[in-house]
Amino acid sequence: MQRRVLTQGEIAILSVIQEGYGPHNSLNKVYFTPANEAVIFVRLANGMTIVMANLSHLAACCADGTIAGDEELKRKLRLTK
Repeated sequence: MQRRVLTQGEIAILSVIQEGYGPHNSLNKVYFTPANEAVIFVRLANGMTIVMANLSHLAACCADGTIAGDEELKRKLRLTK
């Protein structure tokens, strides 16, 4: 699958993931679906996958207000309860 440049919204989501789970969840770990959505399998420092995040979908939800703010986003990413 061909790579593309992430949107500003997708980059913002990836930044939240990196802040919470570490910089090893980097841009080179982002994959693109056949529908051209950016996804990442978020890993803990020990290599265990904690969540699959669809950066494109999460960015769209933040942009349209479906995800109201950072705290709700962090809950969805399992960074807080």
